[in-house]
Amino acid sequence: MVSYFNRCHAAFLEANYDDEMLDKGGYPYHLKQRIRGGNGHLSNKQAVELFVNHRPPFMTHLLLSHLSKNNNDPDLVQELFDACSAGVNITVASRFRESEVYHIKGALGPQRHVTERTAAQASLF
Repeated sequence: MVSYFNRCHAAFLEANYDDEMLDKGGYPYHLKQRIRGGNGHLSNKQAVELFVNHRPPFMTHLLLSHLSKNNNDPDLVQELFDACSAGVNITVASRFRESEVYHIKGALGPQRHVTERTAAQASLF
């Protein structure tokens, strides 16, 4: 994942759960373990560590998605990522409305052609 992430001008990144909210929440132990198990969801902490340690200098947009309804808070995620954004446009995707369309300019491939893409298209690279 790191090798792809550090080539993105824009990316969708999961920030599924807050560790403390998951700990204190009503999910059964086995479900909490599955969520944390390393084969599925990224915590807010894991997502911000990936962002801070592996974002490329040319990244312009990060869209945070797949937030748990029960174990996360969009305001908490926004605040966490805004604190380390370093000029990157941070958007927490809503579960209730579509995000705006973003036009991402970036270099792709060895010829370094500049192109415009929506954030959804850019996340494929």
